[in-house]
Amino acid sequence: MPEDQARAEVYALLSSLFYEPPSATLLKGIASSVTLCNDGSDSGFCRAWHALQQAAANADAAAVRDEYDTAFIGTGRQPVMLYGSFYLAGFLNEKPLAQLRGELTQMGLARSGNSHETEDHISALCDVMRFLIAGDHDTPPAALEVQRDFFLRHIKSWNTRLCAAVDNANDTHFYKHVARFAREFFAIENESFDIA
Repeated sequence: MPEDQARAEVYALLSSLFYEPPSATLLKGIASSVTLCNDGSDSGFCRAWHALQQAAANADAAAVRDEYDTAFIGTGRQPVMLYGSFYLAGFLNEKPLAQLRGELTQMGLARSGNSHETEDHISALCDVMRFLIAGDHDTPPAALEVQRDFFLRHIKSWNTRLCAAVDNANDTHFYKHVARFAREFFAIENESFDIA
C-alpha cells in the first residue's frame, strides 16, 4: 500500500538522520523531495516536513555534522541522549534495553555487527519499525498489531521527551527541525494505531 510505503520511508529517513549526520546528498534529497505533503495539506506534519526541507536546503553538511557531534556525541556526557533506556529508566543499558533485546531475539532480529549503537537507540527503533512495515525479500510485513505493539512499547513511551530534549538543546539548529518532524510523525502513528 502506498501509505505503508510512505510510513516505511519516513522511518528510514528518521533512522538515518538520528544514526549519523546527513551527507550533502541526503540534505539535497530532503530539500527537493516531492513524495510527502504534495497535496497542499497544511497539517502539523506537513508544516514540520516543509520546515525540515527548508532547513535542509539552507544547511551546510559540515555544520550539521558539527551540530550532530556536539548535541549527540559530545565529550563526556552528551547533551541529548538518543537511547530509550535513559528516558525510561534514567540510565543507559538498563532493564528496558534487556527487554527490547529479548523481544528482538524472539522476532529473529539482531543488531548489525557494524553498528556501534545499542538497540534502544532511536535510529535502531525506527529501523525496526521500517522493517515491520515493509519487510524484506525474505520476510513479509508484520501484522498491524505487531507494529502497534512495538511502537507503543518502544517508541511512544519516550519519544516526546526525546524530541523536546533535541528541540530545547542550545546547540541544535537543523536537528530542531528533525525533532519537530519526528514528533509530528510519531503523533500521527499513535493516532493511527489508536483507531486501527
